Amino acid sequence: MFTYQKQDKLKSRKQTQHLFSKGQSIHAFPIKLIYNLEASPFIANPDSLDQLGILQAGVGAPSRIFRKAVQRNRVKRLLREAYRLAKPNFIEQLSLGSKRLNLFFLYTDALVLTQSEIQAKVNEVLTALVKKIK
Repeated sequence: MFTYQKQDKLKSRKQTQHLFSKGQSIHAFPIKLIYNLEASPFIANPDSLDQLGILQAGVGAPSRIFRKAVQRNRVKRLLREAYRLAKPNFIEQLSLGSKRLNLFFLYTDALVLTQSEIQAKVNEVLTALVKKIK
């Protein structure tokens, strides 16, 4: 239920490049969500979002803002944890059908918020995405 496994991670370089070139974004400072909704013809059962990798997400923190890798890794860990906790509620509200959704969370501020504040911002961004998709 509250998992973030390998099939949930956006790892394909091709999909990531497509996401950054053609994707749309939603911004709730300091988190920017870049998303791409596309048709996926190879889906047999649209109800099982987790097993098929229809919903994949990635996280990032720019090295221009966070010079040290320790800082970048901490921010990415906080973002992953916030997404992991918000994912079940997000999937429950979302109905993709036979579409594929790629997400990428970017942290854009130099000041790192607390875990609870980041969770609130991730929830805010995901609810805005649900409203935009519906």
